[in-house]
Amino acid sequence: SMVSTQSTGIAVMHFQAIKAGHSGFVTEIANYDPGNPKTTAGIDWLQKHLDCCGIQNASDWRENADKAKIWINDYYNSVPDSCCKRLRDQWNPTPKCGEEQGMGNSPLIHNGGCYEKMVTWIYTYMPMMGVMALAFILFEASVIVISCVLR
Repeated sequence: SMVSTQSTGIAVMHFQAIKAGHSGFVTEIANYDPGNPKTTAGIDWLQKHLDCCGIQNASDWRENADKAKIWINDYYNSVPDSCCKRLRDQWNPTPKCGEEQGMGNSPLIHNGGCYEKMVTWIYTYMPMMGVMALAFILFEASVIVISCVLR
């Protein structure tokens, strides 16, 4: 039926978005350069909004992880400030709070990775998106029926 085809299409779309999200994240982390805000804005936004750090965990920013290729040249074993925990009314983390915090489970930063949180967020809201898509399909069908009846 049309609804099951739509649902399958939506599920496939989400799976592809998640796969693209992972490879895109790896690319973003490799290009993260504090001297160029264009390369930091996306990751910083994600890490601040999801209270996370790195792809799998904070150690993705470490020197030996070799994922953050530009970052590790100047910031050995540190994490971006967007990984830091913030005070309740604080939106921007304290500057340089991520220095030397990438070695292990620092209490000052969010140690969990962003990828799993991003996938969880998508699956949490996917049913709602499916319901909205179904409502849209039903609305379209009713408009078509009404327009045929009014002819």
